[in-house]
Amino acid sequence: MNRFIGIDFGMSKVGLSISDPSKIISMPLKVIRYKEYGNLIIRLKKIAVENNVNTFVIGYPLNMNNKKNAMTLLVDNFRDELIELGFNVFLQDERLSSESAKKIMHEQNIRTGSNKETVDLIASTIILQTFLDKGSS
Repeated sequence: MNRFIGIDFGMSKVGLSISDPSKIISMPLKVIRYKEYGNLIIRLKKIAVENNVNTFVIGYPLNMNNKKNAMTLLVDNFRDELIELGFNVFLQDERLSSESAKKIMHEQNIRTGSNKETVDLIASTIILQTFLDKGSS
């Protein structure tokens, strides 16, 4: 059974989460730091193969007024590239996912300032779990 990977996309790092085989629960996977975009794509393909993944759920960064911004356009291009590689790709509204991640960390007395990768990891888990909860697959 194929699993899903959730992505909190950033310019230098991406947070990744993965679904259980039944696609019910989202779990943190890892954070990828990258300097070259092509290297990110190569690493994502490898992770997908290793984890039996054929679907990505990418956090979609719309403004609060539902308007696209520069980051939204980068995510659109990222989505298109993954589709060209043969993956199924869904976009999930990610507004406030990072803020929700920070709130979770505060509740657990984890500092957010020095744990930015943890914020990205939790945000990707929230993005994927929100998608799974909708039953959109």
